[in-house]
Amino acid sequence: MPGALKTHNGYHYAVHVPPAIAGVALLPLIYLWEVGAVPTALRAVLFVFALAVLAFAFLDMLVRDVRHTYHHSIASRIIVMAIMVVETVLLFAFTYLAVTGIPGELTGMKTFLDAVYFTMTTLLTIGFGDIAAEGQLARGLVLTQMLFTILVLSASVRLLTSLIKDATEKARLRQI
Repeated sequence: MPGALKTHNGYHYAVHVPPAIAGVALLPLIYLWEVGAVPTALRAVLFVFALAVLAFAFLDMLVRDVRHTYHHSIASRIIVMAIMVVETVLLFAFTYLAVTGIPGELTGMKTFLDAVYFTMTTLLTIGFGDIAAEGQLARGLVLTQMLFTILVLSASVRLLTSLIKDATEKARLRQI
């Protein structure tokens, strides 16, 4: 089949490409935060790029799972999914830290741990209210994370459903 991805024993290596690309996009964000540099446009471009790559990867997982076109194990997909969730948390945490430098945007956030905490409370739809998005930029970012959370949770639930379905099917086949 022309244009098909190379496989080894039916395993498509391309499943690791989007998380790797998103990880590479995260490195400059982390560096820019560490050195205190504030090229806002560069941060915005890196954020949008990494978010787009992760969105593509999550959607790809959902579509392939619905169509049953995955050619690798659920264990491998769980590892990739976990990596992408960690990348999502880091992406939003470092972006929130960058926005914290703009007066009037986020209140109550001072450290990296605060940023991860705020990201997780938003991702898990808890929201204690101790850190608040007050400015329009911060609210837009939180809204973006809320919409992205729908994608993350959908892909996670679908993957867990597939895991349970496959385990049930294997158990049924062993009984026959």
